[in-house]
Amino acid sequence: MALKLLMNDKAGRLHRTPNVEEMRQTLRVLGLEAEVIGSQSPVAFRKRIRGLVEAGEERIAVAGGDGTVRLAVEEMAGSNSALAIVPQGTMNNFATALRLPLSLPMALRAAIDGEIREIDLGRASGKLFTESAGVGLFANALSLYGSHNKSLWRGLLAVARTMLNFRPARIAIDVDDERWEERAAWVVAANGFRMAQALPVAPSASLTDGMLDLVVLGDLARNELIPYYLAIRRQTHLTLPKTRFCTAKCVELHSRRPMPVHIDDRIGGNTPTRIEVMPRYLKVVVERL
Repeated sequence: MALKLLMNDKAGRLHRTPNVEEMRQTLRVLGLEAEVIGSQSPVAFRKRIRGLVEAGEERIAVAGGDGTVRLAVEEMAGSNSALAIVPQGTMNNFATALRLPLSLPMALRAAIDGEIREIDLGRASGKLFTESAGVGLFANALSLYGSHNKSLWRGLLAVARTMLNFRPARIAIDVDDERWEERAAWVVAANGFRMAQALPVAPSASLTDGMLDLVVLGDLARNELIPYYLAIRRQTHLTLPKTRFCTAKCVELHSRRPMPVHIDDRIGGNTPTRIEVMPRYLKVVVERL
């Protein structure tokens, strides 16, 4: 039976990606067999994924970016169906964490011929995530920017407004059986090693260790924001004096005033929130070694 490949033509809106007919043509040229199914809305996409899971499909391929993949993850988590990702988005953070090829021909071959593994997911406020969840700078900017109608200029404006209004918040962080009291600019519990605009916030994070990587940027002054951001880009931030790091199975965040909580690239509620790892909760297809 041919692999079912679902795709959202709107994935990767900041760059050009193949449409349904072009994907079918690529498969023909490569001599690969898959049934390409286009979707016009998130609701239709979810319904089709759900139907394939209920029908017992061993593997289901999805072509798209992190947002499209997230929809599939939410329907497939905890099931016996394996998710095969064909990266077609802007950042492809989850696919990169899985070390999947970004080349379309190689990604299609991996989706069809790759091996199945079980990996961890995260859950915050009852919602699943693949990358990270937390509070502070990113969540504040995201609450201004939103997760729909991607716009570079609106994103830059949200970042600028967040920096102008920046002030670290006092946060109580329950890490497994220990409590930290911090004035923090950013708290993030990461499942994968990078998030947002390919930001490697947790360089050593593993999708198979049954743990989250907790990164806390402490009481930063405004003039420290850019140096710490550049350090994250260089993956040297964990050595800086105002960074705190550990691994944990469960993190709870409390604040005097409600703070927005980001769950991957969307706002998923406010503090207090509970963030936990869901070990081996998703089957995925990866390249054979």
